[in-house]
Amino acid sequence: MSPVKQVLENVEEFIIGISLMIMLTIVFLNAISRYLINLDIASAQEIVTSLFPWITFLGGAVAVKRKGHVGFSLLTDCFPREIRRYVPHFASLCVIALFGIIFFLGSEMVMFEKETNQMTPALEFPTWIIELSIPLGSLAIVLRTIQVAFNERRVK
Repeated sequence: MSPVKQVLENVEEFIIGISLMIMLTIVFLNAISRYLINLDIASAQEIVTSLFPWITFLGGAVAVKRKGHVGFSLLTDCFPREIRRYVPHFASLCVIALFGIIFFLGSEMVMFEKETNQMTPALEFPTWIIELSIPLGSLAIVLRTIQVAFNERRVK
C-alpha cells in the first residue's frame, strides 16, 4: 500500500490519537500544577472539551470503517430472506441521509459562528474551528459508509 493511501486509510485514527495525547498531557499537567503549586490552568478544561467533538465524530467514522457499530437484528430476522439481503443497503442509505443532514446543518452553524466572530471564553479561540468537527466528522462518516458499502458489494 502506498504511503498516501495508508495515510488516507488511517487519518481518523491518527487525529484521534494525537487529540487523546494532547488531552492526556493537558489534564495531567493541570492536575500536577493544581496539587503541587496550587495553580489551576483555566484554559486546560476548554482545550480538552474542545477536542471531544473531534474525537466523537471521527471515532464514529472509525467505527463505521471497522464495522464496529452495534447491530440490532431482531426486526430484520423476521423479514423474508429476499428482503433481508437488502437491509444493509437500506441501513447504509439511512446513515448517509442522516449524516448528510447533520453535515448540512453543521456547515450552516459553522458559517454562522464564523460570520458572527464567536470566541471561546477562556482562550478567545474561534468557536467555528471547534464546531467544524460536526460537518467534517459527518462527512467522514458518510465517506466511510460509502466505502464499506462498496467493499461489501464487491465481496458478494
